[in-house]
Parts: sequence; structure tokens; C-alpha cells
Amino acid sequence: MRRRERTDDSGFSLAEVMVSMSVMSVVMVVFTSAILQAYKTSAKSESISIVQAQLQNAFQRIDREIRYASWISQPGQVGTAWYVEYAGYDGSSCGQLRLETSGTAEGPNNAGGVLQWLTWPKAAPPAAGAAGQTIASNVVAPDSAGPFERQAAGTVTGTGATAFTPDYQRLRVRLSARRGDSVAAVDTTFTALNTSRDTPATNDCSKGRPS
Repeated sequence: MRRRERTDDSGFSLAEVMVSMSVMSVVMVVFTSAILQAYKTSAKSESISIVQAQLQNAFQRIDREIRYASWISQPGQVGTAWYVEYAGYDGSSCGQLRLETSGTAEGPNNAGGVLQWLTWPKAAPPAAGAAGQTIASNVVAPDSAGPFERQAAGTVTGTGATAFTPDYQRLRVRLSARRGDSVAAVDTTFTALNTSRDTPATNDCSKGRPS
């Protein structure tokens, strides 16, 4: 008669269990970290896309307005806001771009500024503080020089091989936008095709800026 073999049913030792738990903990930490990193990367990419889309929409609006302008003012700052005015293609209407920083510090790491657009008939300038249409938010000027720079027709711009003399007034716009820890910056120059070297330096559209 064959004897049954004795089986070992003593189970796992405490040391084996602890080692297995330690290995599983390391695996879970690595796996969780990878998932969190992928989520953060995806969220940041989405934020950057939103910021870039906002600035692109704003610049498309600015391009349509400035391209047919017949005059551009000298930009300036009043209080916490930066201003630049322009005259419409026929000279009977006026427009204004206004970056209201609301006292936030300048720089790409500060959010809170609002870029607004305001239009009015030349003979009826708006009241001081009149609300405009918001075309971008969470934007600021990249430095203390401000977001707007007018380049007069007939003046040399650039240096060296890039230097040239435009026959039209041009408006350079520099903005930084922030969403979370994502920052996008743009620097674009628009050409006013209805201006020339003979365009007067002053225009009644400048009355739309508060004194």
C-alpha cells in the first residue's frame, strides 16, 4: 500500500509577506507618479492651447481694425491702463485699444489684465471710464515699456540688415497671457494701409483717451 506524501501547508512567513508588500508599494508609487505626471502634462498643454487661442483671437480682431486705420496715436499710460487710439478708414470713426492692468505688476508671471476695444463716432468721444468690449483677459504688458508701440511712417525701424523705412504707420503690440502656470507671449506689428508719410501727427480721435 502506497503512502501519501506529506505536503507543506505552513504558508508564507511574515518576512516574505513584508517583502511582497514592499515591492508592491514601490510598483504602486511608480505607477501613480507616472499617471499624475501624464495628467499634469496634459493639463498644461491644454492651458497653453487656451492661452494661445485667446491671444490669436485678440490679434485677429486687432489686425482687422488697424489694417484699415487712417491714423494711429502715440500710445501712453493713464493710471493703471495703457492706451492707443486710431481713426477708421474714412476718418469719421475712432477706435481704442486699452489694456487695463488693474494695478497688477508688469511681467509674464502676473495675471489679471484685460484687453478692451472701444469705438465711437469721431464727433462724440466717449465719457471717461466708458466700458469697452473685452477681447482678451489675464493679459499684461511684458515689461514697463508697455504693450503698444507706434512706428511712424518714414522713420527707420530695425537695425543692420533688418533696418527699413516703412511708408505706413505701424503698431507693434506685445502681450503676455497667463493661465495657471502656463504663459504665452506674442509680439506682432500691424500696418495701417490707409496712412502715409503725410498723415498728420494729431487727430480728434485722441480725445477718447482720459486725461
